[in-house]
Amino acid sequence: MVQFVNVREFKTKTEAIFRRLQHGDVVLTTHGKPRALLHKVSERDLSLTTEYTPAELDRLEEIVKEPAAVYKTASGAKRHLRRLMR
Repeated sequence: MVQFVNVREFKTKTEAIFRRLQHGDVVLTTHGKPRALLHKVSERDLSLTTEYTPAELDRLEEIVKEPAAVYKTASGAKRHLRRLMR
């Protein structure tokens, strides 16, 4: 469920609005027009970006796009990348 919140309300009730993210995305508005989207992100979503350099992430994306490369999990793709980077 998407919720709309004015920027002024966001400034004054930031913690409460972050709790709303548990129930869906929040759209920040100014003068009734949407300006930004807040989306819940977990640490797992960010794990690849903290573990690899941008060049390694680019290579990982290339590998995953290869037709023969099918991985059931992100860890399988990571293992394959590590083998190729040796």
